[in-house]
Amino acid sequence: MATARSFFVLLFLVLTTTASPEVGQMVTVLSIDGGGIRGIIPATVLAFLEGQLQELDNDKNARLADYFDMVAGTSTGGILATMITAPNENHRPFSAAKDIVSFYLEHGPKIFPPGAYPPILGPKYDGKYFHKVLQDKLGETRLHQALTDVVIPTFDIKKFQPIIFSKSKLANSPYLDAKMSDIAYGTAAAPTYLPPHYFVTDDGQGNQYEFNLVDGAIAAGNPALIALSTATKRATEADAKYASIKAMNYKHILLLSLGTGNTDDFRKTFTAQEAARWGAVDWLTHNNSNPLLQSTSAASSYMNDYYIATMFHALGAQKNYLRIQEKALTGSTTVMDDASEANMKLLVQVGENLLKKPVSKENSETVEEALKRFARLLSERKKHQVSKASQ
Repeated sequence: MATARSFFVLLFLVLTTTASPEVGQMVTVLSIDGGGIRGIIPATVLAFLEGQLQELDNDKNARLADYFDMVAGTSTGGILATMITAPNENHRPFSAAKDIVSFYLEHGPKIFPPGAYPPILGPKYDGKYFHKVLQDKLGETRLHQALTDVVIPTFDIKKFQPIIFSKSKLANSPYLDAKMSDIAYGTAAAPTYLPPHYFVTDDGQGNQYEFNLVDGAIAAGNPALIALSTATKRATEADAKYASIKAMNYKHILLLSLGTGNTDDFRKTFTAQEAARWGAVDWLTHNNSNPLLQSTSAASSYMNDYYIATMFHALGAQKNYLRIQEKALTGSTTVMDDASEANMKLLVQVGENLLKKPVSKENSETVEEALKRFARLLSERKKHQVSKASQ
């Protein structure tokens, strides 16, 4: 009898400690890597996800910002983050996810015009058209106006440290309330490709702050770990929205992390014998690419994924973390600034094909199936919150 009682007690403990948390308590995070024109790949994935959410909620006006507590983005991922969180005149995201690919197709060839000289005596591109497009699209919108929490890493070459623009930091650091166009250009100003970005803000008390920004990928090509850290910090600061993760309860976090593609499946990008002959110019311009920047960005992306996957697995929440990354890029699709019509069409196809592939060797779900699973959770959570708010 005692044995039977012990068994049922043990069973009860197992069930109560492993049961899924209420979806309504989840903190939802979207993170998007850097990668130049390859931002077309995650943009294609986001268009599919937003379409699923619209279908589930029977609302063609549903937008990603309605479902995520936090959106993080580095470089081209920062551009995506601003496009889906910045408000229009109706206080709704000014861009639907399905329209972002069109943005790349329309403006990419002018941001990265063909025939540019190698970046030996200066940046490969002057960035003027790029900055103007961002100003035209985002106008005077500032960080505090974002429709959900935003986290965008940059690197300040004068202070020689990362600067993370986060809506959640504004209460204590009001000088970070920059124009979203300045933040977006700053995080995308990749060395050798685009000039660094200088601008000034103030803290509302008459004190001015200077920024001298370059590519956020120097700080974090994959910003997912920064987003997790920011969310955890919000929990420790007694923010009610993040309260459920105060004790590092990753079962209450739903994290979607999108990459811009790599060549992992081939691992033949460069050889030691080839690179042994390189000098500084080759490391910056070999085969019309930037092996140094690409290597550091790829390493950052991989290591962040490794850390996060390990933490979620160790805490029994592996199903709550979804990393979507194309690992078989070849040829022109590996280049960050090839905005030719042919290559951009290839990148769209890469994104569409990625939806049909398994998530990873360890997860046999297709990306499409995994996104549908996430969409159901996001939809259920939103409905729960709407219901709770109406009580």
